[in-house]
Amino acid sequence: MRVWTILLVSAILFMAAAAASAEMVMGQATSVSHPMLSVSGTGTVQVAPDTVRITASVITEGDTVETARERNAQTMQKLMDAVKTLKLANVTMRTLNYTLERVTSEASVAIKVDLSKLNLPWKIGPSDLAESNFRIGVPVTLGFRASNSLTVRMTGTREELSEGGGKIIDALMAAGANQITSFAYSLEKDNTAAMREALTKAVKDAQMTAEAVAAAAGRKIVGLRNISPSYMRPMPEMRQAAYAGVAVYSAPATPTPVTAGMLEVSATVQVNYELDYNPGDTQFLPSPSGK
Repeated sequence: MRVWTILLVSAILFMAAAAASAEMVMGQATSVSHPMLSVSGTGTVQVAPDTVRITASVITEGDTVETARERNAQTMQKLMDAVKTLKLANVTMRTLNYTLERVTSEASVAIKVDLSKLNLPWKIGPSDLAESNFRIGVPVTLGFRASNSLTVRMTGTREELSEGGGKIIDALMAAGANQITSFAYSLEKDNTAAMREALTKAVKDAQMTAEAVAAAAGRKIVGLRNISPSYMRPMPEMRQAAYAGVAVYSAPATPTPVTAGMLEVSATVQVNYELDYNPGDTQFLPSPSGK
């Protein structure tokens, strides 16, 4: 009996505590998150290139494989010697994309066949054609073609790249290159400082945008929830091929003018700001008893 009395009292006390807790919860202020404002910002920094790459191709043909190969090898050696003769500082060269292929054309050959003279499993009737013409395509070898490319890489200041780039183009074409297939300025040195400067500008841009939007909405920025940065490394400045399909080229009286432009390092940030409360953002929920 004593045990039952203890259990009964405990149950009554538990129910009373639960009711009181519910009364407190229903009467307390609800938790309201700060309004959030999401904005993005961008920053750009211009930097001078430190590298130029020029690629020239040599295409030769011959009646035999050896003739095409030998002509190509001799011309390619002239290209490399011509670049060395310029005596430019910080210049390296490498060949790439070498191919040696057969040059063919298709010849159409007509063949006349007398079907009556063939041992066919059926007879050729009067209404059938005794003769039929067939045309077939036959590949004919015209010769052989060798192709090779030379990439010249030069590092230096913007002014050195501008002057050296034009000299390299003229030297390659005068030595027998068929075309300049690519010409690009790029930045290969450590660009951490430029990237951080671009990031700083991006954050300031986002901050200014957020302040303008918040002010227009009658709010104030009270905190920063999170921020996500991203970078874009400078893309090489590609130039269109200076020459293409030139069979004979001699050293020009006027050097080819090329100018190294500035490259861009850019950064982007996505920022989530917290705004202040307005009156009415926090309210009390009525308790079940209406108090």
